[in-house]
Amino acid sequence: MPDLDELYGKVSDIYEREEFEELIEEKKGELGDFYNDGVVAKLIVAEEGRNDEMVSNISDVEQDDGATLEGRIVDLGELRTFDTDGEGEGKVRNVTIDDGTGTIKVVLWGDDAERAGRNYALQDVLRVINGYVQDKGYGLEISKGKYGEIEHISKEIADEREDIHC
Repeated sequence: MPDLDELYGKVSDIYEREEFEELIEEKKGELGDFYNDGVVAKLIVAEEGRNDEMVSNISDVEQDDGATLEGRIVDLGELRTFDTDGEGEGKVRNVTIDDGTGTIKVVLWGDDAERAGRNYALQDVLRVINGYVQDKGYGLEISKGKYGEIEHISKEIADEREDIHC
């Protein structure tokens, strides 16, 4: 099992060290004292979508799966706008990622779609955390889902990180 320093390193951009340790103690209180710090820390890392063991290969996902995927951007798609029923204008962009086992379209909505055009580049890495996989007739696609997140990692940073698997 990874040590606490290694596990903390996976979420150090989210939590200060003291905050992470407090969260471990809080979680242990919820779960009971049956679990040691390492097991609880690994659970916290997994809940943040940062447990490498939780990242699925694109080739393994199927329709209606919940999944965490990461891959290098191979197509940024175009920002499209559409009218919503009385709610104004909506925005969507389809970004394609490749993890070496396959490709999948990542559907980005609203602010995420706009951010992609401003901040993402080809060969950057996207991690879709707690995404939802579906097929609407054009092949598999994933969107971040209700409790999901999109994490963007620039090519330069991705090339330096050992925990990126694509």
